[in-house]
Amino acid sequence: MTDTRGGSYDVAIVGAGPVGSLCAIAHARKGYRVALFEANPAASKRLAGEWLHPPAARILRDLGLSVNGDAQSSSGKGFVVFPEDREHPIVIPYSNGTHGLVCDHATLVSRLREAVESEPGIDFRLHTRVSEVEDGRLSYVQNGASEFVEAERIVGADGRSSVVRRSLGLATRSKMCSRMVGLTLKGVNLPMEGYGHIVCGAPGPVLIYRLSEDRVRAVVDIPLEYSSHEWKGLLADSFARWMPEGLQSAFIEASAEERLDASANAVSPRVTYGTSRRVLIGDAAGHYHPLTATGLTLGFGDAMALAEGEEFRDFSNERFEATRVPEVLAMGLYEVFADQRAEATALRQAMYRRWRSSSAACDKTMGLLACEDRSVSSLSREFTTTIVWALKATVPRSLNGSAWRRFREVARGMGNRLGWLSLGAWHLYRGRRAGGTAPERPTRTLARAFLASMPSASGPAGDAPPTEEVSPDAGTALERAATRLLDLQAEDGSWEGEMVWCPMLTAQWVLLQNILGRPIDDGRRRRVLRHFEQSRLPEGVWGLHDHSAPHLFVTTLVYIAARLLGVERDDQLIEPARRFLQAEGVQNIPSWGKFWLALLNLYDWTGLHPILPELWSLPRRLPLHPSNWYCHTRLIYMAMAAIYARRFQAPVTPTIASLRDELFPQGFENVDFPASRNRLREADLFARPTVWLRAGYRGAQLLERFHGKRLRARSVDALISQIKWELNTTDHTSISPVSGLLNILALWLRDPDDPDCQRALEQLDLWFWEDEERGARMTGARSASWDTGFALQALSTAPQLDGVPDALRRGSAFLRTQQIEDSFPGFREAYRNDPQGGWCFAGKWHGWPVTDCTAEAVLGLIAADRAAVRETALRDAVRFMLRGQNRDGGFGSYEAQRSVFDLERFNPAEMFGESMTEHSFVECTASCMAALAACREHFPEVIDGAAERALSQADVWLRHNQERDGSWRGVWGVQFIYGTLFGIRGLIAGGAGPNDPALRSACQWLLDRQREDGGWGEHPGGCLTGRYVAHEESQVIHTAWALIALLEAGHSNWTAISRGVRFLMDAQGEDGTWPRQDMAGVFFRTALLDYVLYRQYFPLHALGLYEERRKTRGS
Repeated sequence: MTDTRGGSYDVAIVGAGPVGSLCAIAHARKGYRVALFEANPAASKRLAGEWLHPPAARILRDLGLSVNGDAQSSSGKGFVVFPEDREHPIVIPYSNGTHGLVCDHATLVSRLREAVESEPGIDFRLHTRVSEVEDGRLSYVQNGASEFVEAERIVGADGRSSVVRRSLGLATRSKMCSRMVGLTLKGVNLPMEGYGHIVCGAPGPVLIYRLSEDRVRAVVDIPLEYSSHEWKGLLADSFARWMPEGLQSAFIEASAEERLDASANAVSPRVTYGTSRRVLIGDAAGHYHPLTATGLTLGFGDAMALAEGEEFRDFSNERFEATRVPEVLAMGLYEVFADQRAEATALRQAMYRRWRSSSAACDKTMGLLACEDRSVSSLSREFTTTIVWALKATVPRSLNGSAWRRFREVARGMGNRLGWLSLGAWHLYRGRRAGGTAPERPTRTLARAFLASMPSASGPAGDAPPTEEVSPDAGTALERAATRLLDLQAEDGSWEGEMVWCPMLTAQWVLLQNILGRPIDDGRRRRVLRHFEQSRLPEGVWGLHDHSAPHLFVTTLVYIAARLLGVERDDQLIEPARRFLQAEGVQNIPSWGKFWLALLNLYDWTGLHPILPELWSLPRRLPLHPSNWYCHTRLIYMAMAAIYARRFQAPVTPTIASLRDELFPQGFENVDFPASRNRLREADLFARPTVWLRAGYRGAQLLERFHGKRLRARSVDALISQIKWELNTTDHTSISPVSGLLNILALWLRDPDDPDCQRALEQLDLWFWEDEERGARMTGARSASWDTGFALQALSTAPQLDGVPDALRRGSAFLRTQQIEDSFPGFREAYRNDPQGGWCFAGKWHGWPVTDCTAEAVLGLIAADRAAVRETALRDAVRFMLRGQNRDGGFGSYEAQRSVFDLERFNPAEMFGESMTEHSFVECTASCMAALAACREHFPEVIDGAAERALSQADVWLRHNQERDGSWRGVWGVQFIYGTLFGIRGLIAGGAGPNDPALRSACQWLLDRQREDGGWGEHPGGCLTGRYVAHEESQVIHTAWALIALLEAGHSNWTAISRGVRFLMDAQGEDGTWPRQDMAGVFFRTALLDYVLYRQYFPLHALGLYEERRKTRGS
């Protein structure tokens, strides 16, 4: 080695990595006197480029520096991509039989440095830190002494933080886009030896390749949102599951190493190669993500071109022309592989389809990436074709509004990126022409196109913030929760919690007893009044639910009921309510209230809009025929129409006379009842009657004036027959007490001794919950089957706990008895769906099965005691669920939607919304999808082609109806968190993997709404507007829903999941319960419900899923 220490050189090269060493060798062999400086010899051991494309391998061979045959190297045939859809891998080979080179980085550097030291024209100076660079002069520090050399040209090959780059006034720090962790897998075989394996689906892409006979390298891209203390768990949990067959165990073992090799990834395009006196090459000029293995190949090309060129301008122009195509493609490929935004996902899927459909497309891609094809037109054609494929696949095949909104979002995203890319390319061109004097502008512009790989405009700058604790042990909390739920199991094996609504139904029960002249015993009377007292709002009045504003409708009915129970008008229980009623005006009560008042002789029938029984006599094919309405609505209307035809009014007793004065202080006789028909208190309404409904009312008034008596009599007779059929198929309970109370009254008006009427009166007690603390209250629904199905699913996540196996056996035995095994005679004539095979919300006795109740029962049975499930029962359940599927692919609740017309404009409910027809509900759709998928997995013989098609159509509906932000609006729970839980369950049932764009979008929506304390909370007020409204405090039930969704989706953000679990643990009481918070159930947009057991089995389910995964991560 020539010792020219302290002298002058033709070329001084800073950085003795692969590119710097190769540059020194190439210059020396051209006769140049070369000085090569390296500050850190150990840098060769860092995680860096180990894959060289064929042009780089040829350069090594041409210089006689081939490392082929070395124990730490192998040849590379190309790449094989493992898409997240887990279909067959895509092979993208090098063309024309060429091969790349794969070599351990330290080995490559060692061989090149050996060549450097044997080259006579190179002065190689190790442990020498270059401190300052200027034209013709390079200062350095060696052994503590400052020295300098002179050189005609100084070359910066010292990477991203290049001192030469800094001397030119250029930025030396690019914003990180991710971190790279390198794992060494031992003793494994690759699925396709000789190829680099690009694995997609995990939180970041992974590149796997063989280094030597017994060593395989896995280069893992970890997003910045994960902090370093999460990496091991993340690798073992969220990355390992995506590894190709045969690699998973070795991957997990390697990820458990005491120390993980990691480095930062950043992307920066080449804007300048410096000046003729200070030249930048390799990563000092521009750097790319290692996934595409482009960096070393371009760096070797820089080194050779610089050594062989005469003029710097020629070198610079040639390298810009040679690198522009592979550079843009390398940046674009990483962007598409790593970014999960909708437009990037569409491009990625289009890329997969193109590669799978055409080997020519694979060859073209590899030729461009490997620097063999430098044609801009070739790249443009490939890029344009991929965009066209992506947009074509995204264009909706229907008129679904949500699908078209998503298409516009994808198209807009692609258009925006393409625009910024074009502008960035123009700025890049101008910047290069100007000598790279202002590189920030093109970089800043390109960052608007490459949002994932160049996060300069936004995004995290480094490590995610540390957290106090990762993976808390929730075993004790889980055991306490399970013990409490076991204590709540009934003797028959069921679970049932109260569904709390408001005192309106209890008040109506009191009114009915008064109309029928039935006395109420003292104990029940006392407990009813206790309920009224307990359910009062702070203002002393009553609302539609616990969080309601004062409600005229509910307050009026409760006030009257209390007076009929003997409470004096000035009693403190109701005195504030009387003042409220007089201030608001009882004549402004919604129409349902006017109806009850008319029955009590506290209002006149002329003040109501007609309720025509003749509507049922219309041809069924007409959209307005009540058979096309939602079942609850049509059954309420049916009984009200039968009652309205009689215009019954109770006798005027002293109490009724007094109530007339109390409710109408202006004098009952002075009330203009006909003028009060349309008087409605605004605060009680969800929506005012539409112009369509008002027109219908005018037509009904005309028909009421001129109706035929015979037609009316026949119509009423038909309704009475329908009511009796309804009672006989529901164990004389009716579908709910709302219509049940009216059914009893309709029969009583016809015949007070009617046996169906008497039996129905006896069965009213089935709707009551009664205790001394909260009194006697009538619930709107019973929920034994519903609660038992969810309880079984929750407990099945912790079968190892004491008492759980027996509880699962008993619970599943109960649930098996609740399936409706036979059809009801006459169900078609009663406008009913065939109930055979279904489960009801309450129990078999209820007679009204529901699609999602059936689905959750099936899921509970399969989870709890699969061996005891009968195939015939499942086959019937599948058939029942399919009968509830709508034309659009979604599922209704009790039955499929019967009208293609929007009947909501005719909704007379006033206080409620979305109650006129069945709809496709995300909850029903997702539950049915999950049940069908579970049957397909465990009982494939019960799933035929119709069920497969139903599942596929439901998946399409679910995706089309996902909101742009990734969420779904639930209808039966509050609201977007609930809907998104089911949306995620449905996507998973439809086959979505963790990297599915719709699934990732939904999970991200949940993560974005996690609160600082780790919980989730959505305010029920958003149900009125149909928008998400954040709660001011975290809610246990909402947190459980979010956690179940994230855990079932296999989401990789373990820190967020752990924080949510910590919130549940902290909120739990010593007895295993969780506190009552805001109501989490809802129906018809305005009626909030408190499902008492929701705050027990949903948190239990979340903790059970969490513990399962935590233990898997730990092992």
